[in-house]
Amino acid sequence: MDESSDTYDAIDWLIKNLPANNGNVGIFGISYPGFYATMAAASNHPALKAVSPQAPVTDWFQGDDFHHNGAFFPLDGFAFYSGFGKPRPAPTTVGPTGYDFKIKDNYEFFLQAGSLKHLGEMIGDSVKFWKDLYAHPNYDDWWKARNARNAMYDIKPATLVVGGLFDAEDCFGAWNLYKAIEKQNPSSNNKLVMGPWYHGQWASRDGSVLGNARFGSNTSFWYQNNIELPFFNYYLKGKGDPMLAEATIFFTGSNEWRKLSQWPPSNSQATAIYFNSNNSLSWNKPSLAKSASEYISDPAHPVPYTEDVHFSRTREYMTDDQRFASRRPDVLSFETGVLTEDLTLAGVVTADLKVSLSTTDADFVVKIIDVFPDDFKYPDDIDQPRRSTGGTYPMGGYQMLVRGEIMRGKFRNSFEKPEPFKPNKIETVKFDLPDVAHTFKKGHRLMIQVQSSWFPLADRNPQQFVNIYECDENAFQKATIRIYHDAVNSSNIVLPILK
Repeated sequence: MDESSDTYDAIDWLIKNLPANNGNVGIFGISYPGFYATMAAASNHPALKAVSPQAPVTDWFQGDDFHHNGAFFPLDGFAFYSGFGKPRPAPTTVGPTGYDFKIKDNYEFFLQAGSLKHLGEMIGDSVKFWKDLYAHPNYDDWWKARNARNAMYDIKPATLVVGGLFDAEDCFGAWNLYKAIEKQNPSSNNKLVMGPWYHGQWASRDGSVLGNARFGSNTSFWYQNNIELPFFNYYLKGKGDPMLAEATIFFTGSNEWRKLSQWPPSNSQATAIYFNSNNSLSWNKPSLAKSASEYISDPAHPVPYTEDVHFSRTREYMTDDQRFASRRPDVLSFETGVLTEDLTLAGVVTADLKVSLSTTDADFVVKIIDVFPDDFKYPDDIDQPRRSTGGTYPMGGYQMLVRGEIMRGKFRNSFEKPEPFKPNKIETVKFDLPDVAHTFKKGHRLMIQVQSSWFPLADRNPQQFVNIYECDENAFQKATIRIYHDAVNSSNIVLPILK
């Protein structure tokens, strides 16, 4: 039994038993149903004509939901699986109950929980998948067997992969499923749509707003009527060729849809921007013989993923103001001067850090940020961002998160075989962030932030080379982290600049 053969059987029964069907089948799903849609595409039933995996779960170790580059995401995982994962051995009309959180501040709750070991004790023994997560701390065959990209060969149906630029759950899956289908089926009919959306927002009634960010139009309504409906009408009912572009991508910042012949665009050029000693970014490699910035990463006081106090993980953090992080001593901020012309990014961002640490492991969070002008405000005809305490939010100087990602340092050379750092030895930590489609407008600035915790979105690294799922609270220790920016060890971020 598997999802693909189950889908094949279901389609076969439906077309033979439902009256007055025309023999053409379409499938779509969002999130985990997006995974099911992916597996449906692999079934290749001859009646299956159109498939749309949307925010598809694709790889749960490298980028979707529960892990990002090997770092565990307990804020999502614990809240979800403590209820959803409970066994249901017989049919029932009563939904499962989740964990009884006594503390409604997620930062405080997970800090008091201490280690992942203790968190596992709190969830209990009944949730099988949770135990599986703990049993497979590295990217082994168990994880590889669950990588949906492995099934993307000989794909016959037309596919429409859909995702959100600001999807807090499955941003990785949409970009990388599309790329896998392209690489493994060069002649397939495979299209990509990415809009300025949180998880599933394209299925909502709007799509013009996320947090304090404004996108200037109802992007969800536009997508539904100009992409999704025409796609299924054509392949299922033969109604009008939708003439879809290979990639239909919304670029935030400039707030415009672009129809592209490929993704990433052929005129997107990988260009390094370098860290400098005065917290600046430069297109030129630094010339100093020795130069580094440092901070102390303290697991007892991890950097929060957002400024406000919340119980549930927010979806808006993906565009949140990062000024709160800029003010912390354990966050490094590097920025350009005021841009004299628009700067558009289209594709994968790669962090190429030259680092040393005083311990044997650490995490590295890299954030791409759009710094608005000090006098910025949205036009009067746009609904202004509001503060939770009342009044408008001060958008002048806003530091909008465009993309952030974490890398567990011990996996820097291999997800299969983690390696400790040698204390105070300079090493390279290089990793990709999910694709970006954003224009930094003239008058704005580009900022890069580097930190070593993103809590409780990601679990705390004990900053020792240990099995993090099994260690106790006494394993956690402070680490001095150095990011080098000299002529030999030139930390940089490779940006996909659209020419």
